[in-house]
Amino acid sequence: MHTLAKRIHNITPRDVRLTFEDGSAVVLEMHSAEFFQEAFQAEGTTPDGTAYRLVTDGDDDPLVAGKKTDDGWASAGTVEAVEPAED
Repeated sequence: MHTLAKRIHNITPRDVRLTFEDGSAVVLEMHSAEFFQEAFQAEGTTPDGTAYRLVTDGDDDPLVAGKKTDDGWASAGTVEAVEPAED
């Protein structure tokens, strides 16, 4: 199992802080986090309501995030770190 995906799964349903490869970070209120064998899918929203989807196909694949925009979905980047969000 992908280490970062497993961490999200273990933190959910509490909020998580994701740090992307460019150093930016986002806090998500998680709505779902599921494994399908080695594949992982999760969904959450920021405090302002922006939806994010997270996916990976397994250990060797990156955990990538998509962000809902007015035009559909856009890449938010590759997740480099996952932590519980501070209350």
